[in-house]
Amino acid sequence: MNVRWLVPLLIAAFVIPARAEKRDVSFNASDGFAVQGTLYSADKPGPGVLLLHECDANRQTYDRLATMLNTADYSVLTFDFRGFGGRTSPRVQRLPAEQQKSMAGDIETALSFLKSQSNVNPRALGVVAASCAVNEAVHAARRHPEIRTLVLLSGGTDAEGEGYIKNSPAVSILGVASDEDRDAAEAIKKLVALSPNSYSQLEMLSQAGHAAAMFAKQPELAADIVLWFRTNLSVAGYGLPPAIR
Repeated sequence: MNVRWLVPLLIAAFVIPARAEKRDVSFNASDGFAVQGTLYSADKPGPGVLLLHECDANRQTYDRLATMLNTADYSVLTFDFRGFGGRTSPRVQRLPAEQQKSMAGDIETALSFLKSQSNVNPRALGVVAASCAVNEAVHAARRHPEIRTLVLLSGGTDAEGEGYIKNSPAVSILGVASDEDRDAAEAIKKLVALSPNSYSQLEMLSQAGHAAAMFAKQPELAADIVLWFRTNLSVAGYGLPPAIR
């Protein structure tokens, strides 16, 4: 990552208070299920970022990253997948078909909610996903061309998702995994290698654990992700044009 920007961003994240509103929200999925989330609204128009947690955690795992992205002028939405709100579930990387369907539906609802915010450019979105949510994030990007960049942590995708990545030169990917987490590391390496986007990048850590656990073992990872978005989903480049204000 570009180290010369790291110190100013860290100062912004920890010294300058976030200027915009953070509030708990609820929005209904297509089957009527009330999805619970937290919206970090930027104080000026720009891109939106959706954060998808792994299956042994909840949206709170992204509190620090969401605050840092919000301080960097992104509107950010986190939410709890149904059935995965606790912190004690075993690690899950492959989900039964019914759970995959409900996760995909919840993501669709969350994307619609994020795009409906008056200060979010609905044509400029990014997604961060961890572990079991990586496959769902890739498929969400396949369905939504407004998703311009993906940050994928410790997970892989299926053959259809791999085909999408291979044929999507406009979508940049930051893939992150820890070398001792072998299956996840191999999956992330494969995804980044498939990407034809010249900005796609692999970040391999060491002894950092799986998915969100890497934030605790490697505190600079959150800043790296903020830097990634500033480069690949520029706030200056994706304000609200007059036609969609």
